[in-house]
Amino acid sequence: MRQRVLLVEDEPILRLTLANDLAEEGYEVSAARDGAEGAEQIATQRFDAVLLDLKLPKVDGLSLLKQYKAATPQGIAVLMTAYGTIQSAVAAMKAGAADYLLKPFAAEELLVLLRGLLAARGAPSAERSGPDGIRAFGDLLYVSTTMARICDLIATVARSDATVLIYGETGTGKELVARALHEHSHRQGHSLIKVACAAIPETLLETELFGHEKGAFTGAIREHRGRFEMAHGGSLFLDEVADLGPAVQAKLLRVIQEKEFERVGGTRTLKADVRLISATRKRLEDEVLAGRMREDLFYRLKVITIRVPPLRDRKDDILPLAEHFLEKYRRPLGKEIRALSPEACRHLLGYPWPGNVRELEATIQRAVTLAKDRLLTLEDLAVEEPATTAEPAAILPSSLGEAIRDAERRYLQEVLESVGGQRLRAAEILGISRKTLWKKMKTLGLE
Repeated sequence: MRQRVLLVEDEPILRLTLANDLAEEGYEVSAARDGAEGAEQIATQRFDAVLLDLKLPKVDGLSLLKQYKAATPQGIAVLMTAYGTIQSAVAAMKAGAADYLLKPFAAEELLVLLRGLLAARGAPSAERSGPDGIRAFGDLLYVSTTMARICDLIATVARSDATVLIYGETGTGKELVARALHEHSHRQGHSLIKVACAAIPETLLETELFGHEKGAFTGAIREHRGRFEMAHGGSLFLDEVADLGPAVQAKLLRVIQEKEFERVGGTRTLKADVRLISATRKRLEDEVLAGRMREDLFYRLKVITIRVPPLRDRKDDILPLAEHFLEKYRRPLGKEIRALSPEACRHLLGYPWPGNVRELEATIQRAVTLAKDRLLTLEDLAVEEPATTAEPAAILPSSLGEAIRDAERRYLQEVLESVGGQRLRAAEILGISRKTLWKKMKTLGLE
């Protein structure tokens, strides 16, 4: 049976165009020209999804949204508005909207969003299953219905080139989602380039993303290709995108809109055939309201939104993941550990996992390494409860010179980590010679 969609739009040409596009996509479409007609159809018919204009004659979109969610709690509602503000978006989400689109938008943008939302609500699917019922989609492992729906959404979204924003706490697997999106897309034959925005100082991030020409600044002894050039034809993953500075945000917005950019210090315009995927642990709506992120960039980044739940909200996955990690780490060590004790299982299920899957994996790895018996026990796990008391005051440097030295050491460490320890690359970013970098590392105890 075809899925039924109600379109409520007072602008005649847009209403007709979208209705035709939805019908060609395979939906059974009903259209209403104002809020009153929409309210009547919601009261008398059942719809899998409704697409609502925010500003409607007779009955406004928010009121209509509330009526629809009351009648069909599991239904999908998407708000369309030319009056795009964070305030209206927050009101829509609180009223039950699954997402919202800012006019004008491409029809394909709406179709991709709707496909993904309906797929996420539908029956779960998996790419492959392993022993004990654990499923795998790319590097994402799960048994829970929650994660199955997210993987179904990823599979749907991967077929498009729409920008994707991944929300999730630290350790939930946002990078694995990005990798799955790339590997299941038509760009899989090209590179997935990753950028840790929080690990690269703002003054260096622009040249890291867009590259620079020889002589663009002191220390630019040769031209440098940025990550956008490296990702040409493939995908670019911006981790912790909320940490981008204003200058980089402006240039990133242009790349998304115009598909072109210039290197730092250059005049030649370069094309960017890149699928942009970004991730954040922060609420970007809050960053916009605080003035730290451009509102227009926010709307460009969140064409498709994927929210990765914390491990405490997908408890069905905890023990299967723990058993998977147990097997992963016992084999190289040649240990005969075969299972978790009942007490260990109860503890794993009751622990809140603030570090999510990353913390669970580290816990099991440590336990396997230290365990002496064939059964992994509660004592082997040695999971520490999250701190509930105030942390002790930090030990302050004994002098200003020591403080400066500590800051310089941390800065060098961040740059080296961002380039995977490549000293020549780090020296180029820092604008110093490789010999000077070596001396600083030796002085600061980084050798």
